[in-house]
Amino acid sequence: MEGFYKVEDYFSEETIHGAKAMALGEQKLSFASMKDKSAQREAWDKSYKVIMVRNPFDRIVSAYVDKLIPGAPGFSYVYALLSRKINEKYKQLRHDIHNRSRTDDGTATFEDFVNYLVDIKEARDPHWQFYHKLCMPCQSHYDYIIKFETLRDDIEFLENRVNISEEHRKIVFPFKEYKSKPSSVNKYFEQIPKDLALKLYEVYKTDFVLFNYDRPDYLN
Repeated sequence: MEGFYKVEDYFSEETIHGAKAMALGEQKLSFASMKDKSAQREAWDKSYKVIMVRNPFDRIVSAYVDKLIPGAPGFSYVYALLSRKINEKYKQLRHDIHNRSRTDDGTATFEDFVNYLVDIKEARDPHWQFYHKLCMPCQSHYDYIIKFETLRDDIEFLENRVNISEEHRKIVFPFKEYKSKPSSVNKYFEQIPKDLALKLYEVYKTDFVLFNYDRPDYLN
């Protein structure tokens, strides 16, 4: 963003967040929109390529909590519809047969969501797509892999490595504690049968191995 915007004109708590930040950047520089492939390759080679990853099971719990539960920040019309479709299709697979006939609010339980992730063959939503397919690390040759679990240290390293100015650091990278607590993630996996969790691990095993995440202890 440096070289395109002045902090006092564009960067504030309101404007530099999530999709708004991406939109601001794409107004001036969009890699995907470059028509000249040689220019695109030159820009790619001259840039720092960074991928941020997260423990796959933490990511799955986060996606469920944020997108598929009523009242959650990401529970939009699209995800509400998906949550109810998942409930309808997978409630008959619930381990506790007494829960199969429960109506509740008609949205997916975490067990329903895991059964869905184990079963689906079609394209996955980006929030639970495999990293190795979403970001193609083996083809893209990223310079740095940073991890959600060590985000504070990794962002500080990147800020120093690419020489981000102090004024941009304060506003573009204001650090918040986003790390999921292991206990909250475990709480969701304790709700489902171990054999189902093992199936989910096998589905996401490539991401676990590729980014050096340990197999969860409760699966051993």
